[in-house]
Amino acid sequence: MKSLVAITMAAAAALSAVSAEATTYPVGSPNFEATAGPGGTFSGAFQVTGLKAGTFSDTFTFTLPTNGLGSGTVTTSVTDLFSANDLDFTSVTINDIAAEITKTAGGAFEVAFINNVPIVAGQLNKLVVTGLSRGNGAYGGQATFTPVNSAVPEPATWAMMIMGFGVVGYAMRRRRTAVRFSQAI
Repeated sequence: MKSLVAITMAAAAALSAVSAEATTYPVGSPNFEATAGPGGTFSGAFQVTGLKAGTFSDTFTFTLPTNGLGSGTVTTSVTDLFSANDLDFTSVTINDIAAEITKTAGGAFEVAFINNVPIVAGQLNKLVVTGLSRGNGAYGGQATFTPVNSAVPEPATWAMMIMGFGVVGYAMRRRRTAVRFSQAI
């Protein structure tokens, strides 16, 4: 019985440690701001500072009114590798699609970037940043959204297209007749 209690307590401690390392930031929180723009576009900025030593998983959540495509970058830098301010990205995903992570200067600069990720209207979309902080890590990023117009053309548009095809066909036929007439002379 004592071993069952010890196992239960150990499992509870492990679960609470994992949840303490995972943080969610909804759009509109101080760590995640978005601004609507012309034509249904959005731009956003997100950041986390003061990440304590250890692994972390930060989730930024948002819902948009229309389907579209999103793109973004996440960056971090450090003066001294392996110092308290150093941070390494393990993965960055948007809606479970992995961003490419590039490290330069031996890992002093890291950037994750992704382009044209499908964003679904009315659903909770997620940007997840995971990594390892050495005691006081920080990162920041930006994201953009452009709606995709997949609407069916209106009847007036169809009418204009059909009239356009008719005009092109008439011009081709008239030209063919003019060519035959000039060859006959």
